[in-house]
Amino acid sequence: MSILESSAIHSIETFSNRFIGLLRVRTEDGTEGWGQVSPYNADITSLVVHRQIAPYALGSGSLDIEKLVQEIPEKEHKFPGSYLRRALAGLETALWDLRGKLENKSVCELLGGKPRPFRVYGSSMKRDITPQGLSGAISRLRDEFGFDAFKFRVGKRGVGMTKMSGRGVLKKLCPQSEKPGGSSITPC
Repeated sequence: MSILESSAIHSIETFSNRFIGLLRVRTEDGTEGWGQVSPYNADITSLVVHRQIAPYALGSGSLDIEKLVQEIPEKEHKFPGSYLRRALAGLETALWDLRGKLENKSVCELLGGKPRPFRVYGSSMKRDITPQGLSGAISRLRDEFGFDAFKFRVGKRGVGMTKMSGRGVLKKLCPQSEKPGGSSITPC
């Protein structure tokens, strides 16, 4: 069988808790790919994978990614929107990972891009943090892990950034987060 011939999907497993869910797909020949379902209530999303995604995916060609991503929502038409797609994303990313392994390419290359260095950011992932707590978290992530860009949440859920934005947020909430020597951190 050539690399581009599709081995059938043999198993789909999920590993999840309430906050994060991983999905492993294996083919008949043992090749595997990993994906992630959408976070928050990921344990529920993992149930959706097994009940509403896996029955259509098992036995299908592992390289028929586009076909599966299109057909599964059509077959589960009574469940439109993010409910089903939160689970389908895990299968899709796992199948792209699997294909990358078969072709010895990154998913970026499979999608037409070129691998390159990219900047990563640290995140507090909290809304109920004080300015001092946020400043401490940013400083710790910068000092321990070398992050120089950060994502943080301001205001209540669904309200947005309030009147502060960009560097203004950083300066108001975290004035001591400036790195000694003149370089600074960047909010994302």
